Amino acid sequence: MGNNDSGTGLLTPIEAQIFKLAKPYLQVRSNERHTRSTLVFATGLLDVYKAERGVVIPAMILHDVGWSRMSKDQIFKAWGPNPDMTLLRLHEEEGIKIASHILGEIGYDPATAMEIIAIIDGHDTRTSPLSLNDEIVKDSDKLTRYGNEFWFIVHQRSIPRDKLITGLEKVIDQWFFLDLSRRLARTELERRRTEEERDEASLGDGWS
Repeated sequence: MGNNDSGTGLLTPIEAQIFKLAKPYLQVRSNERHTRSTLVFATGLLDVYKAERGVVIPAMILHDVGWSRMSKDQIFKAWGPNPDMTLLRLHEEEGIKIASHILGEIGYDPATAMEIIAIIDGHDTRTSPLSLNDEIVKDSDKLTRYGNEFWFIVHQRSIPRDKLITGLEKVIDQWFFLDLSRRLARTELERRRTEEERDEASLGDGWS
């Protein structure tokens, strides 16, 4: 989906401006790479579903900026199969502060900005989506675990490939809201089954 793996090549000028302002806050937990990956999935889903790009793409860019306000130890505890939900919630709370500042700085439409903030505020901890826009954000965020973050998880959590594939396969119907997202997740897992293992050095430092 999409023709540019960097993700940011798919952005409009205003979206690129938001990404530029967000970039300093994405330099922990490999969040810049993660964000670029989510943008590829989100853009593809927007090609199929009649959602609002002006909400989805800024929310996608800004959804994880809150990790920048947390320590490496806090991040590690909040990320993984058994996350500390208090810390996971904290990155959302910090994220809405940063996102509000960025959207205000560029003079983004206030009503649209409010919806973006509402999506960020609960993108990991809220189980019920607010809208189709929110469904695309939530699905795109999780699809990265099936895509280019798969090997990162294998190395960082010392999980064998087959075990991770089995685990991710079991939660597809539980995690994803959109039919296309579920199909994409299964397609990505088939690729992980057959591709050569990628070493950690090629993935970068996920906790820098």
